[in-house]
Amino acid sequence: MAPKFVDHFGKVSSKYLTFRPTYPNELFDIIRDYTQSDTTRQLAFDIGCGNGQATVKLADMYEKVIGFDPSEGQITSAQPHPRVEYRVSPAEKIDWHPDGSVDLITVAQAVHWFDLPTFYNETKRLLKPKTGSLIIWGYGTCSIVNNDKAQQIHRHVCDEYWPSNRKFVDREYVDIIPTYSNTIRKNTSFNKKLSIGDMIGYYSTWSGYNQYLKTNECKLPSLKEQLLNAYNTTDENTEIELSFPLFIILSKKD
Repeated sequence: MAPKFVDHFGKVSSKYLTFRPTYPNELFDIIRDYTQSDTTRQLAFDIGCGNGQATVKLADMYEKVIGFDPSEGQITSAQPHPRVEYRVSPAEKIDWHPDGSVDLITVAQAVHWFDLPTFYNETKRLLKPKTGSLIIWGYGTCSIVNNDKAQQIHRHVCDEYWPSNRKFVDREYVDIIPTYSNTIRKNTSFNKKLSIGDMIGYYSTWSGYNQYLKTNECKLPSLKEQLLNAYNTTDENTEIELSFPLFIILSKKD
């Protein structure tokens, strides 16, 4: 039985779209290379699609892409694309397509929330035999580059607010083991720049921080002042350089 869905992101869906880091082109090059021998690129599913950030990129490769997410708030705010549809659905039970009909299933930064055995069985039902691919990826806790004081502040935020599911991300998905015999892993990283103001916005999208707010006062204004002091500035447009580890699991259906 799938776990009861708790919507950590629906109420912050617009912030999620604005502040979450976009995925690097290298990631989609890896997906393209891994699936290059597939006989068709007709249909891809993006499970736990959130705001559709990865979903619309898949539409550059596939004739039709459907993004599924259990959060109606996320689906409502998802990015439009002429070859993309969005539907509210849990990861563990996708009822819209018959067995063996899907070329690619992806999960971006979401699989650690799933009932994994049930989800893997569902992907095996949906994917085309021999050619269907399941590709899972996530990005780990970012580091602030070139400012040790800011990195210490950031590290404290991470330690205080992350929920227990985050351990899968912190361990770079080494505990996420798809039940596919043909599986490989790739690790890389990407850098992003955010203003101090946008960094505060990014913190506000964290599930752990939003759980914290249920019983505690907002600390983001104080955190903003700390970061401004760390950069010796009063300008919230001052840029912070971040480095994110990126880990990818690529599986092919037998």
